[in-house]
Amino acid sequence: MAGNEERLRGLVRGALRRVGGIDGLAYRAGDALPTVARQALLKRAVKDLHVTLCLHRVADRPRATDWQPALCMNGRNISELTHALLDAEARVTVTFDDGYRDAAEWISANAAQFPSVEFIFFVCPEKAERRAGFRWDLVEQRGVDHADELMWKVPEIDSENAREELKKLSGELSTIEELRALAKLPNVKLGNHTNLHLSSARFPDDVVREDFRRSTAAFERLFGRQKHFAFPFGTPGHHFTQKHVDWLRELGSFTIWTTEARPHRNTESGVLPRFPVDGRREAAALAAWIATRSADFRVRGSKFRF
Repeated sequence: MAGNEERLRGLVRGALRRVGGIDGLAYRAGDALPTVARQALLKRAVKDLHVTLCLHRVADRPRATDWQPALCMNGRNISELTHALLDAEARVTVTFDDGYRDAAEWISANAAQFPSVEFIFFVCPEKAERRAGFRWDLVEQRGVDHADELMWKVPEIDSENAREELKKLSGELSTIEELRALAKLPNVKLGNHTNLHLSSARFPDDVVREDFRRSTAAFERLFGRQKHFAFPFGTPGHHFTQKHVDWLRELGSFTIWTTEARPHRNTESGVLPRFPVDGRREAAALAAWIATRSADFRVRGSKFRF
């Protein structure tokens, strides 16, 4: 009997690997389910929970040169997914990281049609002010084979955003004036995404901690009190740990956002999760994925406590 059970578990594990795990199975189910069934599944999973989406770029991509192709999504899919979540009676927040102009333009054009949705645009204040692009922009320019050498070198905190090779790549970022105009919309807020966009656990503590401090000061000088902060590379336990949260807490009281793929209850505060959306997927597949993760959260909760 034990041998049969082990063989069955092996067959299940093998099948899940072939479809890309539980997430892959959810995506496939979303593509296959009739709309009515999929929406019923979503409503049962997310009703009365708070679902926050983490997005980045808005365009019909990916391109062959993209460092992380999943970070771009077309606007139609964003709207369809947002409507599906609202119809399922979730409370919805839509966030965009990094400060690219295409995302700002989409928010500006669409925020009014979603008056109950809170939009948060996370920006790297020094990059916006000094007009400096991101390291992955260099990767996309030179090719993904250069990713390791370009992405993970420890930065000089005083001069990283003064590098000419980065300044030449700032044309797609929103300006300070554009960001201030965006923040005037009634359901739009700005948040801090650090000056250097580092993976906190991968770089030296002194650099990361100083980046938190300087970016908070720069954000508040440019845009007013910091109410929201999003970890770059925000997976709990992998990209950041409790000590990084503690350093942020020393800087003030504000909401800290991660990319733990789950919803949260309205009673939660402090450190909150976001669904890191794979922009290559259609809204139907993403809705089923969110439903699957949300149903699991209702049963298991979260293993992270900050």
